[in-house]
Amino acid sequence: MIATVFRAEDYQARDRFDAWCDLVAGMPCPYQVRSDHAADYGFTLRTARLGAATVAHTSVPSIHAIRTPRMIRQADDGVYTLELCRRGRIGAEQSGREVAAAAGQWIVQDSCRPHSLWSVGQGHRSPSAVGLAIPKSVLGLSEDAVAPLLAGPLPGDTGFGGMITDVIGRVLREPGAFGPADAPRLGEVLRDLVAAMFAHELDAGHLLPEETHSRALILRIQAFVLAHLGDRDLTPGTIAAAHHISVGYLHRLFRRDGRTVAAWIRTQRLERARCDLADPTQRATPVQALAARWGFAHASDFSRAFRRAYGTSPRDYREGTQG
Repeated sequence: MIATVFRAEDYQARDRFDAWCDLVAGMPCPYQVRSDHAADYGFTLRTARLGAATVAHTSVPSIHAIRTPRMIRQADDGVYTLELCRRGRIGAEQSGREVAAAAGQWIVQDSCRPHSLWSVGQGHRSPSAVGLAIPKSVLGLSEDAVAPLLAGPLPGDTGFGGMITDVIGRVLREPGAFGPADAPRLGEVLRDLVAAMFAHELDAGHLLPEETHSRALILRIQAFVLAHLGDRDLTPGTIAAAHHISVGYLHRLFRRDGRTVAAWIRTQRLERARCDLADPTQRATPVQALAARWGFAHASDFSRAFRRAYGTSPRDYREGTQG
């Protein structure tokens, strides 16, 4: 497990707001915090350190947070913070610009510039947000280039912004799926996605280092493939066309990681079929139907590939996992 959870229930009611302020003070971009609910502050914080990046999911009563010039002079790690509204509304002000973000939008802020954040709930429910802090130095983009994005909403449900949301959500929802050794690589994935999102929003892909651009592109390609695994017409040609690159360049991207396009697709299809075979709720679904669901045109081809990958037949695997 690489995530840590803090809950208001772990503290006495009178100590909860102070505990929250202490948690905020220990984050990569600390704030001064005030709230009308300080007397009995209910909160949940789930956070993880992923290499150079820090991610978090928060559910807290309505709040107002300020980062002052004095705080910046005392300590500043030089990070960009990104806040994604999940429930309610969040807003921000920086460099004379103000924004109120609805659910599914990212807000970007620079820790070395004074700014403020606020949040309000939805009905009787506390606002909820996902946060990411990442050092500016790792992105390969100048501060002047990124400045137009500060305190402006960016999409968090499509494109690179949606991929960032998905990665953070999976890490925090499924902590048992990742271990300490996975944290640096996950941080690198987020670094590349944030850099790609910034460059995309600025229409400045040329500002990215070539290596970062390539890594971000292959992540986007992999997300596309995963969304179309059941399509039997999924081929290197259709993948390349969807991303406006040549088939040869697609193959070169995958070879950098020591694999082929076809082998990676086959592995992903087999893994999803394996999960379905182990699912008791799908016991009545024939093996050939599961194979077809994940893009295998012929049951015999699926069976041979499954045996090569897992050392047993699909039917025997199902019986062994479901009893």
